Amino acid sequence: MSGFFSMDGPFYKIGSLIADIMILSFYWLLFSIPLFTIGASTTALYYVMTRRITNREGYLFRDFWTSFKSNFKQTTIIWLIFLVVYYILYINIRNINVVGGMRNIVFPVQICFLIEVTLCSLYIFPLNARFELTLKDSFKTAFFMANRHLLTSICCVIIAGAIVYATMATVILFLVAMGLYVFLTSYLFLRIFKKYRPEIDQDPLLADTLTAAADTAPDNAGDIVGGPDDRSEQTER
Repeated sequence: MSGFFSMDGPFYKIGSLIADIMILSFYWLLFSIPLFTIGASTTALYYVMTRRITNREGYLFRDFWTSFKSNFKQTTIIWLIFLVVYYILYINIRNINVVGGMRNIVFPVQICFLIEVTLCSLYIFPLNARFELTLKDSFKTAFFMANRHLLTSICCVIIAGAIVYATMATVILFLVAMGLYVFLTSYLFLRIFKKYRPEIDQDPLLADTLTAAADTAPDNAGDIVGGPDDRSEQTER
C-alpha cells in the first residue's frame, strides 16, 4: 500500500496529471483573453502537453510561454484566417435562400467546406506545436492529414462534442475543458506524427523541415513527412 502512495506510485502520478491539466487549462484561458491569441495559446498548450506525454516534463509556465512567443505570429495569422473563413461560411449558410433554386446545390457545398475547414483546424495547431512549418505548408499538411486519417479526425470531433456536452451539463468543467481535450487528442496526434517520423521523440536535435504532405501521392504517405523540427527541446534555446 505504501508503494501506491509513493512518489512513483499511481496515486501521485494521477494527481500530478490532473493538477497539470488544471494549471495548463488556466494558462490557456488566461492567454486567450484577447481572443485573437487563441491560436498561439492552443499551440502552446499542445506543445507542453505533448512534452508531458512523452516524458519530457519541465516547467509548465516556462514551456508554455516559450512556445507562445515563438509561435505567436504564425499561429495568430492562422487563427484569424479561420475566423474569417468561418464568418464567411456563416453568412453564406444563413443567407442560403438568396440563391433561390440553386440552394440545393450551394448548401451541401457550403456544409462540405465547413467540415473540411473544421477538420483542418483540429490538426494545424498541434502540427505547429511540434514542427517548423511555413504558413502554406501548415494548411496543406493539416488538410492532408485530416483527410488521410479520417478516423482520428472523427475521434477528435467526438471527444470535443463529449466535452462540450459535459461542460453544458456541469459548467465548472469549462475551467478544464480545453486542457482535457488537448490531453486526450495529443495521444492521437502523436501516434499519427510518429508514422511519418518515428524518431520524433528519440532525437530532440532534429533540424529538418517538414515536407508538405500534400505534394506527395497518398500511396507514399509513409515518406511524405520528411523532416520536422521537433520542438520538444525548444525551451533549451
